[in-house]
Amino acid sequence: MSIHASTLSKRKRLQNVLFLTPSVLVIGIFLISPLFIVLSYSFAGRDASGGVVPAFIMDNYVKLGDPIYYPIFLNSFKIAFFTTLLSLALAYPVAYFIAFRAKRFAGLCLMLMIIPFWTNFLVRMSAWVVLLNRNGIINTVLKNLGIIDEPIKLLGTYGAVLVGLLYAFLPSAVFPIYAALDSIDPSLLEAAKDLGASPAKAFLKVTLPLSLPGVISAILFVFVPSIGVFVIPAILGGGKSILIGNLIVTLYLEFRNIPFGSAVSIVLLFFVLIGIIFYMRALRYAEGLRS
Repeated sequence: MSIHASTLSKRKRLQNVLFLTPSVLVIGIFLISPLFIVLSYSFAGRDASGGVVPAFIMDNYVKLGDPIYYPIFLNSFKIAFFTTLLSLALAYPVAYFIAFRAKRFAGLCLMLMIIPFWTNFLVRMSAWVVLLNRNGIINTVLKNLGIIDEPIKLLGTYGAVLVGLLYAFLPSAVFPIYAALDSIDPSLLEAAKDLGASPAKAFLKVTLPLSLPGVISAILFVFVPSIGVFVIPAILGGGKSILIGNLIVTLYLEFRNIPFGSAVSIVLLFFVLIGIIFYMRALRYAEGLRS
């Protein structure tokens, strides 16, 4: 009997290994290997023609200490922070409405939020160029209403970049918050009402704490891509180095400085990993509140 059980155990382990092997290979080849390549490039040198010279030097990381790069990092964190803050402020009421008020139209509301993703991302950003330029729809409407006398500059500003980021990543905040709200047991809210809690107090004591896992996930899903995005600042910001992502693209494609671009990428990845660590800890805390 023990021999048979041992054989079954070995077969089960072998099956687990066989099932895991494709996933491990895909992750290793397409995720881990490129990261190691970028990491090795970040310590390499650069020749006169822009080629990568194998080496192990810290010059690329030392160069990041130049004060000229401080505004780029500061702007990246600042705009990612405000994008996340505004996304939460808008996403929570939308998710709350869909979860508790939309009822049988909840599926339709969620589908309407997904529909823009069916259109190419560059096309959607180009539409914002049409809306925000000096002769665009927004300036035209404001001028016709007599609110402004001359077209105001909307395109090529941080405000335009913020609007683009908010438009792009707002659904990424709505969906996890909705999932957290939708999983709340209605009997808990009924119990709070029966015990005399006002709607505001029931929200603060029951709904908000139970929805924190979704809020924390929304923060991660918005902040991480916002800090490294490059298409939106390039199209709506009118500049190529507003955020870290644009600096990386410029270093790779225009300056042909792959080692320095790799170093910036690794630093960005480091900050993202710190954010993920905080996310995991905050998520455990929020899950503790739910249990």
